[in-house]
Amino acid sequence: MSGFTPIPAINAYQHIDPVIAHRGASGHAPENTAAAIRLAAEHGARWIEVDATISAEGVAVIFHDSELKRCSDGIGHVAQLKLSELKKLDCGSWFSSDFKNERLLTLTELLSLANQLELNINLEVKPNIGRETETVWAIRSALQQVPFEHTLLLSSFNHHALKACQLHLEDIPRALNVDAIPYNWQERVEEYNCQGLHFCADFFDEKLVRQIAEQGFPLACFTVNDPEQAQHLWNAGVVSVFSDYPYRLIQQGRKTQQWHNH
Repeated sequence: MSGFTPIPAINAYQHIDPVIAHRGASGHAPENTAAAIRLAAEHGARWIEVDATISAEGVAVIFHDSELKRCSDGIGHVAQLKLSELKKLDCGSWFSSDFKNERLLTLTELLSLANQLELNINLEVKPNIGRETETVWAIRSALQQVPFEHTLLLSSFNHHALKACQLHLEDIPRALNVDAIPYNWQERVEEYNCQGLHFCADFFDEKLVRQIAEQGFPLACFTVNDPEQAQHLWNAGVVSVFSDYPYRLIQQGRKTQQWHNH
């Protein structure tokens, strides 16, 4: 098997932790909000994963779904509303009345908060189909406004978004997101010069994961909330797991010296 050509960027996986807070501590606070991110930091997470898309006028914002209804009191698509409209939405009450009037974050606000909390970020690029390059441009603009002081890793399921990242954010490391690891995984990651591969826990193939890990290629797995499952994945060679409950898994990792192994 041929070797991998490193991209001209920091190797994010040399700095990654065994646990990444998935959309912040999203099991305890509304996902992708400042509350969830602050709580992740309080729980000991040093890495968070959040989702970036764009508003109608092309400002990068932190929101997972293309539609607003699940995680806010809004209706319609995120990309159909201007930032001023998005900022009026309550993005917390859907989770609990304790988080009433939690506001949507822009990427610039998220970067400032992560700088303040000394958090590293896996930023998943979640564009609307057809607006992939615009979304990457918006991310680049945010990074120009707020220089990020820690490790940043970009990832996406969307191949057009990864290509745009390769063209317009070439010095920031990338990862390919998949549900199941494809047979041609090496070809896929090399196409976009990715440093890592992130897959879904529902499709965990232990033999394949061990084979890839033995070649030294970094794998991360989402979404893992059970400490025993996390340990099984780490033992198979997965370098990091994404969790809605980072505290649980951080405690497991420290108990079994997983941090020491990294």
